[in-house]
Amino acid sequence: MVNRTSNRSGQALIFIIMIVVILAFVALWNFDLHKIIYVKSLSQNAGDAAALAGARWQATSLNLIGDVNVMQAVALTRGDTNEAAAISELQARLCYVGPMIGLEAAQQAGKNNGLFNNDRFTARLMKHADTVLTDYRATGPDGRMLFQEPFPGCWTEYAQMIQAVAANGVAVGPDNARYYSDFAGGSLLLIPDFYDAVAGTDWCWFYHHAFDLLKTYVDYHSWPPLPEIIPTPEPLNCEYFGLGLRRLDLIGDARALPAMDSVRVERNLSPDPISSTLGSVMSSWYCYDESIWGPWDSISPDGENNFPATGPVKSQYDYAGGDAVTRVMATAPRLTPGAGTSKITWTAAAKPFGYLEAGGKQIKPNEYGIVLPAFREVRLIPIDASSAPAGGGFNLDWRDHIEGHLDDYLATGATVAGCYYCMALLVWENPVFRQTGIDWLEVNKGSCEIYGSGGRHGGSRRGH
Repeated sequence: MVNRTSNRSGQALIFIIMIVVILAFVALWNFDLHKIIYVKSLSQNAGDAAALAGARWQATSLNLIGDVNVMQAVALTRGDTNEAAAISELQARLCYVGPMIGLEAAQQAGKNNGLFNNDRFTARLMKHADTVLTDYRATGPDGRMLFQEPFPGCWTEYAQMIQAVAANGVAVGPDNARYYSDFAGGSLLLIPDFYDAVAGTDWCWFYHHAFDLLKTYVDYHSWPPLPEIIPTPEPLNCEYFGLGLRRLDLIGDARALPAMDSVRVERNLSPDPISSTLGSVMSSWYCYDESIWGPWDSISPDGENNFPATGPVKSQYDYAGGDAVTRVMATAPRLTPGAGTSKITWTAAAKPFGYLEAGGKQIKPNEYGIVLPAFREVRLIPIDASSAPAGGGFNLDWRDHIEGHLDDYLATGATVAGCYYCMALLVWENPVFRQTGIDWLEVNKGSCEIYGSGGRHGGSRRGH
């Protein structure tokens, strides 16, 4: 006789085990989800705080250099040329010391918000310190250094400052580094958007930026040589969180003299007014580099890029330059079997803001060209409106690609396994892939219109 009760009990046990397993997976998945959200929130807060810390020291450095410009004007008014010469060297040091303190402050801000040291970031920074000590100080046949020192012993002091930051561990990468010897665009192979468009089959990107290449490309021989790297002949700014300044012999704009005199009175530096003849006195004045501190076109809703802003930037704040961009990378181990580890990357940008007062109006800090104390606050800004990745970012996979992989690719078509950008090039080399894009655009190119400002119509990709 069959024991049907026993059979039903066995079936119920199997069903219960299945339910328990499913509930266990749901619990693990829920735990992983909350862990990822937590790590993402932590990374965002840390990256934002680090960017603000770096920008705050940029503002402090610019204000100090502006104050020293006024002090130099006071010294020259008194006819003290020796003091003016010493002041000029102090400004040269501030261009390095201020941003490097900002880089260390960014690390501390990131760690205070829960970040841990990133071994790759630390190694990269220490490696650059070695480069500064060896390559930057190397001399040519004429006995001159590869890069002329802004002040005596600069490269040794600069390398020591980099080593000091690296020795404490690097948790936050300076993502808008401007290295003195680096690629500066000039080829699609040096633009990350090209690789992202390939990986994401973003045919509209090719329609707007490289439609002819999509139609005419044959193989890796079709690429022109990479542009020549032209080293900065006479560096003046720190490579990390640089201030974007230049040194001029003349003030240039006579309107700066009354503004400088106002600072003299405010700081109670001297009872004697600044001489009105200083505009023609030869001396070293620290001024804004116009190629960096130009109009803030990248955030204009009416500019070429049609940034999705709700309105134009106020005139007194309408200037690019002097921003700090940070990169944070974190991992969130997952307990769900087979799920692996989630990698989280967050980039943030911040910028010092301020204004000069003239005739009862607020004007841009760079209105007169010469640096004057004007910066009052720092604010987060969109990544797309920042200087990232100007020259050298801290996306180390990208750095490894352009520095170590591209030459082999252009020579033999070879790529490196595990490299995201190399995998994108493998896809690009497939003629079927390119033809698919051509065929799609023949039918759908009308949908590739970039819509206007304010984000009302969508259609454009923008960073936070």
